[in-house]
Amino acid sequence: MQLLPAAAAVLLLVLLAADSSQTVVFYKSREEASQFLRQRHRRAYQIFEETKQGHLERECVEELCNREEAREVFENDPETDYFYPKYLDCIRDYGSPAARSPSFNTCVHNLPDQCSPNPCHRDGTIKCEDLKGGYLCHCKRGWEGEICDKDINECADHNGGCKQICYNKPGSYHCSCYTGYALMSDSKSCEDIDECAATAGICGEAQCKNLVRSYSCVCDTGYTYDEVTKTCKDVDECEENFCEQTCVNSQGSYTCYCNGKGGIKLSSDMNTCEDILPCVPFATTKSIKSLYLGRIFSGTPVIKLTFKRRQPTRFEAEFDFRTFDPEGILFFAGGHQDRTWIVLALRNGRLELQLKYNGIGRVTSSGPIINHGMWQTISIEELERSLVIKVNKDAVMRIAVSGDLFTQDRGLYQLNLTVGGVPFKTHHLIHSINPRLDGCMRAWNWLNKEDMTIQHTVRMNDRMQCFAIAGRGSFYPGKGFAMFNLSYAYPFDINETRKQWEVKINFLIRPATDTGVLFALVSNEAIVPLSVALIDYHSTKKLKQQFIILAVKNIVVCRLAVSICDKQEHLVDISISNGQIVLTMDGTVGQNELSQAQLEDNLSVLDNYLQSSVKTYVGGLPDVPVTSTPVTASYHGCMTVKVNNQALDLDEALQKTNDITSHSCPPVEIGQ
Repeated sequence: MQLLPAAAAVLLLVLLAADSSQTVVFYKSREEASQFLRQRHRRAYQIFEETKQGHLERECVEELCNREEAREVFENDPETDYFYPKYLDCIRDYGSPAARSPSFNTCVHNLPDQCSPNPCHRDGTIKCEDLKGGYLCHCKRGWEGEICDKDINECADHNGGCKQICYNKPGSYHCSCYTGYALMSDSKSCEDIDECAATAGICGEAQCKNLVRSYSCVCDTGYTYDEVTKTCKDVDECEENFCEQTCVNSQGSYTCYCNGKGGIKLSSDMNTCEDILPCVPFATTKSIKSLYLGRIFSGTPVIKLTFKRRQPTRFEAEFDFRTFDPEGILFFAGGHQDRTWIVLALRNGRLELQLKYNGIGRVTSSGPIINHGMWQTISIEELERSLVIKVNKDAVMRIAVSGDLFTQDRGLYQLNLTVGGVPFKTHHLIHSINPRLDGCMRAWNWLNKEDMTIQHTVRMNDRMQCFAIAGRGSFYPGKGFAMFNLSYAYPFDINETRKQWEVKINFLIRPATDTGVLFALVSNEAIVPLSVALIDYHSTKKLKQQFIILAVKNIVVCRLAVSICDKQEHLVDISISNGQIVLTMDGTVGQNELSQAQLEDNLSVLDNYLQSSVKTYVGGLPDVPVTSTPVTASYHGCMTVKVNNQALDLDEALQKTNDITSHSCPPVEIGQ
């Protein structure tokens, strides 16, 4: 009887077990048996791989096998489950093993593929290689592991070669750049993005400045960038309290002002204030033995004396005198204005005597020119029937009179003496005269030195004293001003409603400081439509440097860099008409600060003020807002002024600060 292979195998095992001399070991548990089989599996793995095809040939190719027999060949369910259905397909397609079809043999031998089903990770595997009892997963770049299921983190190794940012991702990685950079063609390096070039108008009206990793929108100094509107907006620096005193904001800038009336100016930081200090020393020492006649601008006498005698007395006086002033009153002697008196004055540089005896007046003038600035001795003596006036002991006038200067009143003979003015209104004089006299008197002798109180009074008050040394010119002490009522406009045609005008000013200056107003026109509303001044800074450039400027209101129209503190005299010329403004000093022309259109606008402003009433100020300003003009400090130094070719006599001013000397100026100190 022929046995089936499976039955024969069982019978063989039974016989071997019965005849074997070895002990048969029975394992009590499944775990022990499994451990035994795993050990045998590992030891026999290579042999099994080599024999698996032989078992398959014997069990399922040469003969028909069922599923259990196929399981014995593969010894695992996945391969068995894969093999057996396809094995049945091979039988259906090519017949049973008994048919001995080569196609059947090929079909069956190709079925036990370890890569089907594919044990490898789908995303990480290039292919699965069947090893006939095993398999090999070929991993894609970026994957590793037995089944290619583990991602390789390339960024952990030298940042993946990326220059800035490395991003790992399953099976791969990529390089990236920080904001403001772009990845280069090598996909690893980064280069800065020039946003300014890449995006036109990215900053709107501001200037685009490329930065590393970014960009910046930059506005001019004094402006700040508005990111919403992409515009540059003015910064109000005044809100930040930069200025020590007064601040005026402007588009893109600001200007600090210091009140020059207080003797201060802007310091080099253009924000704080500092004292205006002399840069040229003047010999302003006073002589305690001299009497200044021009101390009181109103023409009020500087000295008033009254002499009373019990016996009739004749008047006599002698003194040394020095002046550059061509006109003014030296002294008055006598009684009431309607009775008897004499006034010794100066007119056109010569002595003039106005006298009234018993109500009858007359005027006489004679002698040499004496306003040359040299000391000379003047005397006047009342004789029995005449008055004799001498200059340096030489008689220059002899005038017959009838009566005495001392007049009897209540039993006493009395005489009033005033120096530097008269005791009544000057219009009561016989011949009108400007009483103000910038002159100096010393060694005076009134009635044989019978009054000594004057010397003590002068010695105690330096304002009553004269400069020890003086020359021609007017001296401005750095405070105050002289004010005139001058007209610059004139009718060109009677049919014209607007007047023509011209402003020509000539200054001869020797400054003591680098800051001060030389000349200004001021309206009734305290507006300053025109000013000429020394200044030691450039407000726009924030630069400390000496300049002479011409301004319309607070706008500098012309500017000229100068060297003021050199102890020298300088000639400054201003010429302004409807069409132009010219500023020169010592022949050098100043620079126009405005465009032609702006210049015309400012000339139009000046024209409007000159059509109406303006006051002329020399050496300083009245009380005006500190922001109304670039400089408010008073001038300090010597100066003479001509306006429209006419010399200004400060004695003719409507108003003048007493400390300004009209016709005398001290020299620069020698050796300083």
